[in-house]
Amino acid sequence: MDALNNQHYRPALQLLPILFAALLSACSLDTRDEPGSTSTAGQENQAGLQIVARIGNSAITLQEVDQKIRLERYDLALAEYQLRFNTLKSMIDARHPSQAAAADTPAVEWLLPHPQPPRLSLDTSGRPLRGNPNAPVTLAVFCSYQSVHCAATNLVLRELLERYAGWIAVVPFDFPMHYHREGAQAAIAAHCANQQGAPWAYADGLYAKAKTLEVTTFGQLASQLGLAQDAFNQCLDEPERSDRVTADTALARSLGLQSVPVVFVNGLYTKGPRTPEHYAMWIDQELQRLGHDPASAHKDAARWRLSGEQIAETDLPLQLSGTSVSSQPEHSTALIRVRDAAAGRFSTGAPVMSGVTLKQIHERHVILQVNDHLQRLTLRGQDGNYVRVPMTNNTPRDEATLRRIEQPDGESRKLIPPSGVLPLGQAWLEKQLQNRAELERKFVAADHVVDGHNLLRLEGIENSEFFTALGFEEGDVVVRVNDTWVHSGQNQLWDALTSGEVVDVTYMRNGLPERVQYVVQEESYFEQQDSGNEGSDEESNGEGNGDSDQESDDKADEDKESE
Repeated sequence: MDALNNQHYRPALQLLPILFAALLSACSLDTRDEPGSTSTAGQENQAGLQIVARIGNSAITLQEVDQKIRLERYDLALAEYQLRFNTLKSMIDARHPSQAAAADTPAVEWLLPHPQPPRLSLDTSGRPLRGNPNAPVTLAVFCSYQSVHCAATNLVLRELLERYAGWIAVVPFDFPMHYHREGAQAAIAAHCANQQGAPWAYADGLYAKAKTLEVTTFGQLASQLGLAQDAFNQCLDEPERSDRVTADTALARSLGLQSVPVVFVNGLYTKGPRTPEHYAMWIDQELQRLGHDPASAHKDAARWRLSGEQIAETDLPLQLSGTSVSSQPEHSTALIRVRDAAAGRFSTGAPVMSGVTLKQIHERHVILQVNDHLQRLTLRGQDGNYVRVPMTNNTPRDEATLRRIEQPDGESRKLIPPSGVLPLGQAWLEKQLQNRAELERKFVAADHVVDGHNLLRLEGIENSEFFTALGFEEGDVVVRVNDTWVHSGQNQLWDALTSGEVVDVTYMRNGLPERVQYVVQEESYFEQQDSGNEGSDEESNGEGNGDSDQESDDKADEDKESE
């Protein structure tokens, strides 16, 4: 401070507010002078562009400079807007107190314009896309999987995909920060998951573990999602995966990006993290600009909504005894017993019984077309310890349940928001829960007491695949599962994991609360369930079971048997 008070620095310091104000003003003003005025900042060439420097015969215009710093200028304009907004709000509150909401009190009309962000052109072709591929609004997201701010933004994007189902699509770009030690490798791992058709479940898992991301996370997450481990590991070492991450990072730098997250709404620059309402403002603007009504539902909203109703288990007299899943769906077969008859082999599109057609075959279940709706038939093992884990139904909880989860002690003490949504593979979880008794022994009584019972602390889980996959660490105290306390008198974790609902878990780590959500899903199911079409089903109907079985035998090396 002594140096700053030195008389030699005072003139420069006195100029700083003037220079800053001038730069802010430039953000909202045309860079060219008004017609008829005299340019004082530089000369103008014949095209009317203001020249601000010359190098020999070469000139640099103000427009070229502004193009280089267009994002920084918008950030400054946004800071000026926020300053004005906060001041305006305080002035309104002083003149129009909210408690004086009498009938004769005039309404407040907010007229302060929000600065319009610059629009950049981005090529999103050839990238994985979440949402409707024909959506009129695309959100291009530059993020790092090791960024907690990107993890929070991922939850916001999931909410927007729900709110604007069919209207928007999300496209990822890799931009790991240099201080994120596992950021680049996490991006490569996400590309490898995409190679096996599970980009979004894997990305959600990475974001859910952003705080504790390490090199062992990549293989663990691939395992619990049921990805082919050898192919996944081989992919991690392929140079072209690293090249893609490097290319995205270079693109981000060339655009002038310096941090994450950054979201471009149809090219409109928004620097995050931001609230859902902030992104919604620009999405609504884009929909209106393109002639759509933001308040109306998209005609295919049900197809693209993440929380769409899942397919119910059938109560027909059928038993699935085995499946043969081929890399070519039309060659997959299922062993199904109808009533008390011997099990027969059915291919995709084949009639199973009157009014019932086999529509899709998966490793652990099949989808049936029953008249005009779909039903699910799950593979039942002969092992008495078999645990059936349904896929998660993401339909929103009722308000009362949601309030009990998010506000367990009333408005005065709300829970922290969840750190992420962690996917759990259906087959993987069924296998883990066969050892439920052993897993339960990892819960021991803690010192804290609630409702007359001791809370439960996790001990001896360092080498536990199950608890590691769920993101727990040695000594964590599990506090609540959904809207229920966890203690020595009750532990609802197991029932919650097999409920088919989103599982919301709150736990204490080093004295601080943590919260995470789990969803159970089959690899690629949510993203790919609509990839087939009725035409392919009709083709399968015409082929017959005999041809399909022969093709399956010829391609045994491509098939995965489950019986």
